[in-house]
Amino acid sequence: MVFTVLIFTFSALGICAGLIPLIIKFCKAYSLYDSVNARKIHSGNIPRLGGVAIVFSFIVCAIACFWLDKRLSFFNAMPLLVAGFIIFLFGILDDLLELRAVVKLFVQLIACAIVVLFDFRFRQFFGILLPVWLSRAFTFFWILGLINAYNLIDGLDGLCGTLATTALLTLGALLIGDFNEGAAVSFILCGSIIGFLVWNWPAPNAKIFMGDGGSQFLGFMIATIPLYSVNNDFEFNKLLMLLVIVAFPMLDTIAAIWRRLRDHRPVMSPDRLHLHHKLLNLGFSKRHALYMVLSLQVLICLTVFISSLFEKIYGTVLLLIAYVFMMGFFTVIHYTNRAVLRKIRLENEMRNGTSSGV
Repeated sequence: MVFTVLIFTFSALGICAGLIPLIIKFCKAYSLYDSVNARKIHSGNIPRLGGVAIVFSFIVCAIACFWLDKRLSFFNAMPLLVAGFIIFLFGILDDLLELRAVVKLFVQLIACAIVVLFDFRFRQFFGILLPVWLSRAFTFFWILGLINAYNLIDGLDGLCGTLATTALLTLGALLIGDFNEGAAVSFILCGSIIGFLVWNWPAPNAKIFMGDGGSQFLGFMIATIPLYSVNNDFEFNKLLMLLVIVAFPMLDTIAAIWRRLRDHRPVMSPDRLHLHHKLLNLGFSKRHALYMVLSLQVLICLTVFISSLFEKIYGTVLLLIAYVFMMGFFTVIHYTNRAVLRKIRLENEMRNGTSSGV
């Protein structure tokens, strides 16, 4: 199985990387560029359908892998692929037509229902078995949250792709021997994302973006892949492991929701106060901001994997330390950015006052 998955992981990488130039050419021919708003930091016309290459290369290679390797059950992975494709399809329609929020929510609920009905769900928290109704309800909110969290974090060249790649590599390593279909899906999808990152890396600027179709698909897959596992050791700390793995997009989304509710603005209204915006305000270049986030992401993903090797209680303690560290990081960046913005505002007021006096 390992050899087959490895072959199709590299195949997905090659197919995705090879498709991107064709998609860029297509987008330029039909002026399919990413819109510029208060949340975006790019300027100019950047094609936005990179998610097509990611999903196409992944689906083709995943189906081929499951067809060739009879040790992998296509039935176990089918709900992921079907529901994920629905998310991707309507994400692409949103990229092209800007669908209403209620339509997007309805589609996301359908995708959630598909995987939950096939028993992809949280079953216990720290050894406490959950009632089925509570398990399914919590899983719905979990998947919905991550779909939109990865969509919101996709505001800096290479950021969503690198966060997704490291998360999927960690999940793949955790699921080997427990949910082999999930591990295979994780690794093959990593290959597709890396092929996309070849063209999305800030060197100095990305040539293409993944769009809502790509980012929502990645959020959905990361949210659902580990939910099928029933291994008791993994189940005990599963929620805490996942919270640490997705800490960057989730904490950034929670901060954005709180910020907008506090300011009496619509929850989905764009702004320039996401984590990557704050790092840029602090003087980081796009590339250095990406490297900082990626370094911390690798560190916390390694922490999650190491925690899985410990006894349950020690693993829990290590994971809690990692999550508190991430909350502390967000807090420091928030207050440092606020101090910088206040300083800039005072300097502007003094400059305008001096000009008025003259």
